[in-house]
Amino acid sequence: MSRTKNLARVTPLEKVWLSKTELAAYLGVSERYVLENINTNPKVDIYRLSNKAYIYDRQNIDDLIRSSKI
Repeated sequence: MSRTKNLARVTPLEKVWLSKTELAAYLGVSERYVLENINTNPKVDIYRLSNKAYIYDRQNIDDLIRSSKI
């Protein structure tokens, strides 16, 4: 007699926090652009984890893009 395992499906979650590299890929820009333009924008919420590690709120970035419609 063989047993079969019932495996539950896991629904992937969307990331809430993005690193500099992930943000650059998400926006389709270079990491340098993120450092020079996104980090200096006062409307962007940036959180510092350590001296060199920053994370960005993806929802805040999406809201900023939506508000910049021309």
